[in-house]
Amino acid sequence: MQSELKEKIEQRENTYNRVTELLISYLALDISSEQLDPDTPLFGVGLEFDSIDAIEIIISLESEFEIVLDDGESASFLRTINSLVDEVMRRKEVELDERN
Repeated sequence: MQSELKEKIEQRENTYNRVTELLISYLALDISSEQLDPDTPLFGVGLEFDSIDAIEIIISLESEFEIVLDDGESASFLRTINSLVDEVMRRKEVELDERN
């Protein structure tokens, strides 16, 4: 069980790092990944993203992680970096389960 937990933590850290770098790159943020708080809101008073940014985020995550996010479900995962990471990991897990 210990190794499973360690693997899950590593996977989440890697996903988090990829998501933050992706946000910085695709949205041309003038900020380093260390300056991003994983719980800062992406929209409104947080990072002040707008609806165009939301589309960019979805497209970039789908491309980077080879998942489908725009499937008609609620886009409530577009709240924070942590919520993006959680959704990416959830979708990857669902796709893995479907293949098995």
